[in-house]
Amino acid sequence: MATREENLATVRRVRAELTALLDGMDYCLDWKDGDGWCAREVLYHLVDTPEGGIGSVIAGVLDGSRPEITILPDISNITPERLAADLAEAQAGPLAILQTAADAIANAEDADFEARTTFAHLPARGIHETRTVQSIIDGLARHWGEHLAQLQAIRDALGM
Repeated sequence: MATREENLATVRRVRAELTALLDGMDYCLDWKDGDGWCAREVLYHLVDTPEGGIGSVIAGVLDGSRPEITILPDISNITPERLAADLAEAQAGPLAILQTAADAIANAEDADFEARTTFAHLPARGIHETRTVQSIIDGLARHWGEHLAQLQAIRDALGM
């Protein structure tokens, strides 16, 4: 079982990797290599998957206000307003979500990560299951890690 400090370290690592990967990407936020997502699409996908962001899900499961969550995968969540955002604005959402997650984790007890649960629905995948806060934090590390790899691939393709 992961401790509060280990979970905080996970969120801090993801934040540091995201910030480092976005450094200098101002001019290429919408660049795509083939059919993959651009950095902007990755960022807004992370903001809204799951709805309200993973930080509010972690906080809500810990405080008991999120007995159920629905996750709609593989959506970029781009709107006209988001298309007009610069890098700082686009990056602000994911950073705020990670801060919400860190704040919630910092106020939890180690036992809460396994004891607090929610019922998760992933209708597109036919999954309906109980998830602990720890599994949600582990999912954050996995899911965001996959998208950090996408950002790294974009940087590599651009020779950054």
